[in-house]
Amino acid sequence: MITLVVRIVLSFAFLLNGFRKNDRAVAAVEFALILPVLLFTYIGIAESSRLIIMDRRLAVVAGSVGDLVARADGVINRNTVDDYFEAAEFTMAPYPSADLKQVVTSVDVDDKGVATVEWSRGYNGGTAHAQGATVALPPHMAVQSKEKHLIIGEATTEWRPIIEYVFQSGFTLSKTYYYRPRFDAGISLN
Repeated sequence: MITLVVRIVLSFAFLLNGFRKNDRAVAAVEFALILPVLLFTYIGIAESSRLIIMDRRLAVVAGSVGDLVARADGVINRNTVDDYFEAAEFTMAPYPSADLKQVVTSVDVDDKGVATVEWSRGYNGGTAHAQGATVALPPHMAVQSKEKHLIIGEATTEWRPIIEYVFQSGFTLSKTYYYRPRFDAGISLN
């Protein structure tokens, strides 16, 4: 009986010694430990890349609508502005444009740098500025644009993560661009 117990203890000790000396599965254990970190990093990089691309496309939307309106010679038609809005939506592809809100505004800047809205047009839920309201300009823009007209192109959209693991919730992206009319005079909306 004692020999049986000794044999069991010796075989168990031999088994443990074998596990201690065996290093064949070390790579698998290391991979299992680092896999969650790698996946978290990969998903974070993918979501961050998608966010940066959407932000750049939103900038193109706001900039292109404002620039196209600023190219008008004195008068621009409401339908033409709406066409610019619709065309700018395609810039967001393949990302969704359902939440894309756009606003284009013409302001007159007085000799003190205060911008007053001449007209404003919103699209897809974008809130137009009230005629006669004042709009805050960045300080350098207010100084450079005294006694001039400006066209302001604005765009906002909601960014939502595909996998809500790295980023827990979405947020609003917003871009605003300022343009002087090409012919250095006000542009009226017809």
